This record gives sequence, C-alpha cells and structure tokens, in this order.
Amino acid sequence: QREYDAYMSLAYNIGTGAFCASKLVKKVNAGDYRGGCDEILRWNRFNGQPNKGLTLRREKEYRECLGIN
Repeated sequence: QREYDAYMSLAYNIGTGAFCASKLVKKVNAGDYRGGCDEILRWNRFNGQPNKGLTLRREKEYRECLGIN
C-alpha cells in the first residue's frame, strides 16, 4: 500500500502521461521495486531547475515508498 500511495501522489502531481512513460514504471514492471522508489527523487525540477518545495515533496514520497516515514 505504501508504494501505491507514493506512486499515486507522484502521478497526480506530474500527470498520468508523464508517470506512465517514466523509468519508474519500467523499473517497477521489471520487478525493481527499490529502483522504482529511487526514481521518485528525479522529479524535483520546475522549468529545468531543482525546486526546494518539489524536492521536499519527493523526499516525503520516497520515504513513504520505502516505508521509512
């Protein structure tokens, strides 16, 4: 459930098209669940630049995905 919740939060924020085409989904579909969680941290940019608010949100989703909240 924790992975699902983290992925749904990310998909809602970045859009389902971007989410479904992401490396994250490819890794999860290949059975690399830890790699899928790791990919969450890559989605922290706005206009090509790291964004503090997005970084904090992604770190929260990452921890939730790994079950370390």
